[in-house]
Amino acid sequence: MNVVFDTQALLIFYLGEAGAGRVADLLKQVLDRKISGYMNIVNLAELYYILSRKSKKIAEEKEKSLRNFGVKMVPVINGVLWKEAAILKTSGSMSLADAFAAATAKTMKCRLITGSDPEFDSVAGIQIERVR
Repeated sequence: MNVVFDTQALLIFYLGEAGAGRVADLLKQVLDRKISGYMNIVNLAELYYILSRKSKKIAEEKEKSLRNFGVKMVPVINGVLWKEAAILKTSGSMSLADAFAAATAKTMKCRLITGSDPEFDSVAGIQIERVR
C-alpha cells in the first residue's frame, strides 16, 4: 500500500491533534521503506503557508521533517495530473489543494490519507483513509 498525504493529515500530525498517532505510524512505515509516501507540491505549499502563519521557522522544520521521513514530493508538470485536478475541482466544492491531493492519489493509484474532509466522498477511483 502506497499513500498520498493530504495537508490536513499532516497538520493533524504536526499539531498533535486526534489522529496524529495513525499519521505517525504511516510516516514511520515510509521512513522504514515498508511503504512509499507522496505529497503533491501544491499540498506542501498549503502546509507551509498554514504553518508559516504561526512561525516561518516551524514551517521550515516541518518541511524538512517530511523530506527526512522520505515523503516524495510530486510536481504538477504531468499533464494527466493537473488536468485530473482541474476536472475534480469543477465537479465539486473541494479546494484546489484538495483536488490536487485527490488527483495525485488517483493517478498514482495510492490511498489518500486525510483528516475528516467530506469533500473527498464524491471522488471515484480512490481509496480514502480518514485518520479522525
